Formats: sequence, C-alpha cells, structure tokens
Amino acid sequence: MLISEEGLPTSTTAPTAPTATRRTNRHFYGVGYVLTVILLGANMPTSVYGLYRSEFGFTPTIQTLIYGVYVAGLVPALLFFGPLSDFLGRRAVLLMSLALSVVGTLVLAFADATVWLFLGRIAQGIAVGAVSAAGSAALVEQEPAFDHRRAALVSTVTGALGGALGPLVSGAIAQYLPQPLRLPYLIFLVAFVPALIVLLLLPRGTRTARPKSLFQIPRVPAVISSTFWLSSLAVALSWGAVGLFQSVVPSWMTSLLGINNLLLAGGAAALVMICSVIAQLGGSRMDPLASTIVGLGILALGMIGLLVVDILPSLALLSVVTVVVGAGHGLVFAGGMKRVNAAARAHARESHGAILAAFFTVSYAGLAIPSILAGIAITIQGMQTAIIELSIIGALLCLVMMIVNARAARRYP
Repeated sequence: MLISEEGLPTSTTAPTAPTATRRTNRHFYGVGYVLTVILLGANMPTSVYGLYRSEFGFTPTIQTLIYGVYVAGLVPALLFFGPLSDFLGRRAVLLMSLALSVVGTLVLAFADATVWLFLGRIAQGIAVGAVSAAGSAALVEQEPAFDHRRAALVSTVTGALGGALGPLVSGAIAQYLPQPLRLPYLIFLVAFVPALIVLLLLPRGTRTARPKSLFQIPRVPAVISSTFWLSSLAVALSWGAVGLFQSVVPSWMTSLLGINNLLLAGGAAALVMICSVIAQLGGSRMDPLASTIVGLGILALGMIGLLVVDILPSLALLSVVTVVVGAGHGLVFAGGMKRVNAAARAHARESHGAILAAFFTVSYAGLAIPSILAGIAITIQGMQTAIIELSIIGALLCLVMMIVNARAARRYP
C-alpha cells in the first residue's frame, strides 16, 4: 500500500527519536530498501496467476481468493506488530517481517498444490502488515533530521517501487527464463541478503514499556465518524479498482487481446501503481476534499474505459485506461488520508493511531473484496460479461461517492 505524505501506517505510539549521532542517511535509505524488497516480493505473483491456473487447474474464483487471502494475513499483522514494535523495537519486528517474506517466497517457489499458494500469500500478507507497522516508524526514527515529510515521501516511493517492480521482475523472468513458476522467486531471494545486512547493522533504537494490549482494535471516535467513513470508503473503492489490475486484468489481457507475454501483463499492474504515486506527489498541494472528489471522477472514467476496452479491444486503449485508473487512485488515496489525519489531529489526537489502523483496515478490505467478487462473477458468467458488469458497477459507485462527498462539503464547508 502507498503512503501519502500526510500520514504513515505506524504503530499507536509516536516514534521516539533515537540518539542523533546514530541517525544517518545510510540507515534511512537502508530501511527504505527493506520496505521495497518486501513489497516487491508480495507483488511478484501478479504476473503469473494465469500460469498457476493452468498448472493447478483452479477457477477464476480461486485465483482471486489466492490474491485476496493476502489481506487475511496483512490486517491482523498490521494491528499486532505496531504495538509490538513499540515494545521490542523496530529492528526486531523488521527482522520478523523479512523472515516471513522469505518463508512466503520459498513456499510459492516450491508450491505443488493450490493450498501452498494460499499459505504463501498469507505469509506474504503478514510480512507486509509487519513492515507497514514498523517500517514507516523506522523511517521517521532513522531520518537524520527527524523530518516526517521526507520519511513519508520515501515511504510513498518505496511502496510504489515494490508494487511496480514485483510484477515486472516476475513477468520478465517467467517470460524469458525456464521454470517460470519457480525461478522468479529463487532469483529474488538474492535481494534478501543486503536487506538482512541492513537490518543487522540498524541501531536498536528506543523501546517503550510493554503496551497494555499487543493487538490494536480499530476504533473511530463518533466526532470524526462522518469524515472517516466518507474518506475511507472512497479510498476502499480506489483500491478495489487497483486490485482488479493486480488480480484480473493480466488474465483478461490474455483472453481479450491474445497477449501471452507475461512481462506486458505485469506491466499493466506496474503502470497503475506508478501513475498512482505520480498523482499523489503531483497533487500534494490540492485541497484534500477536492483531491478525493476529482480522483473519484477520474476513477469513474477509468471504469467506463474498461467497458470500452471490452467492446473495442486495444492494448493502446487499455494502457490509457490504466494511467487514468492509477491517477484517480492516487488522488483519492492522498485526499482521503489527509482528511482522516486532519480530523484525527483536530478532534481525536489521543486516538490517532487507532484511527489510522481502522483506515487501513477498510482500505485493505477494498483491495481484496472486489477482486474476490470479480473472480466469482468470472467463474459464473465468463470474463467478458463479468468485466462489463464490474465496469458499470464500479463507475456508478465512484459517481455516488463523488456526489456524497461533494454534498458533505457543502454541508460542512
């Protein structure tokens, strides 16, 4: 998940600055590398889901469940490892995350049945949840000037790099080298070596007293509930659109456009993430509500664009639609995050961490649920009919959320 410059999915306790002499750019960018590697690994299966389907003979529903089960590991990990990283320190939790990522990679590399794909994805989800909880806080702690905005910017870029490079790396290796379902993961294991060295050399930092609870239950104070739900549901919709590009669109390209190149298929998932982060950075000065509303309008156009591609198949047109969806997602995500952060700081500062945990829980649900529903629809009705229905429903939901947010702006200017 990308992180906007206005907030980080950190633990419930604000990061405490370690000794100034121990904070260096080397450690700062080292943590960024670790985040990139773990997110890259979690996105590698995107390009080869179609190969898994052919190898193991499962349905599109199972394919999207394999994609979505990642969230089943990620959300509890996000809520658990945040408080744990306060108590044990960021390095300990980052090492756990790296180990889980290695386990998930190995499980996927040697999977010989569908159940192993589920287990590998759950391990990857837990790894990403842990690194999201501790990694962003570690970036703040290791930034030499303790600059939160610079740390958030690096977190944004590492999220985009991981999301983009994962499908591209696996797609290129699977397309042009032998053993396409094993070799991408085995080659990728090399990237864990410098990540391990970085973490072993990382200062321990400070630790807090044992928290009252090692599992953070998301809570949203009533005073900000309206802003929270309007923002979170809009962001969930935007992640639902991105989820389609990561779970369904690569297979759709094969069936609709006759494109069997795995690198190109992975390129669609990569492009949507790249365009998202460009939109986040480019629209950083926009009013948060305006960013959300404009982004929802752009997303609606993107979903209509998928419908047009289904009727008039074209790789060039699909590329344009991918750019549009990515840009819409970036604006909605950045705007929603800023709105939730501003509301929490103004009205519920003592619950800021729990509010962010709830925000990311809703966002990750948006990433998984639409993709799973898409898989069910494809299994029952076929790819073309399902894409038409999903495009129409997605566009309508974006327009409804855009209107609701606009009315809320007039009611509470």
